[in-house]
Amino acid sequence: MKKSKYRKPDNNVRVAVVEDHTVVKQALVLMLKKEPQVVVAFHAENGEEFLAKLPNHDIDVVLLDLDMPVMDGRETLKVLRRDFPEVKAIMLSMHEDPWIVSELIREGARSFLKKNCSFDEMIDALFNVKFKGSHTTEVVEQALFSEHEFRIKNEESVIRLKLTARNQLILKLICDGKTSEQIASKMNLSKKSIDAIRSDLLKRIGAKNPIELVRKSILLGLYKARTDAQIEEEENLEILEKSERKRSRLNDSSNEEEE
Repeated sequence: MKKSKYRKPDNNVRVAVVEDHTVVKQALVLMLKKEPQVVVAFHAENGEEFLAKLPNHDIDVVLLDLDMPVMDGRETLKVLRRDFPEVKAIMLSMHEDPWIVSELIREGARSFLKKNCSFDEMIDALFNVKFKGSHTTEVVEQALFSEHEFRIKNEESVIRLKLTARNQLILKLICDGKTSEQIASKMNLSKKSIDAIRSDLLKRIGAKNPIELVRKSILLGLYKARTDAQIEEEENLEILEKSERKRSRLNDSSNEEEE
């Protein structure tokens, strides 16, 4: 494999390692310290410890484990993007689910490495991320391709089935496992209306029951499965956005009254 063109004698990278498995962390830190152009600023066992130490250190890149107790890699990445945008993150994991990888890239990760990658590739990733801004791996390429394919299938299916934006949202909520009552409350519609739309979606998609509806929606690119935590996070974000919009309207109204 051709080495990164940024691995030059006058280029250095300051790194933090965040890994909850002590043996893995110690081995990784030891190997990195043997690289003359890599400076290990500090290490941590989880995202919370890392973020607590970060203000006291100047680093370029963090090698961030995805699955950790207390505060995992995804939550840590969000805080980094918001509060420390100058620090670039490379995610580490044994998993390579393309949907998870593509989401992490969208959320600000500059690369994604499997933990069984070669040490040489990890060093290349550190230099590419610091000096180029990103590092592409086979896992990242596959994830981005899958995301692109999903979007194309989604657009084609929406056009072919003539689904409105409202019906797309209702389909997503059905596939998320929401009841007609829950969807009706969220959409400010009656349960009767939701049941009618549910029946129409079954016919349009050619599904005989709710389970087949979910399966065919995934195959058609109309629905991307998420974890319970991801769904809950989306819902909390929606609540926050609604609260912010309401607060903004109240402020605008108050300002108009003062004028």
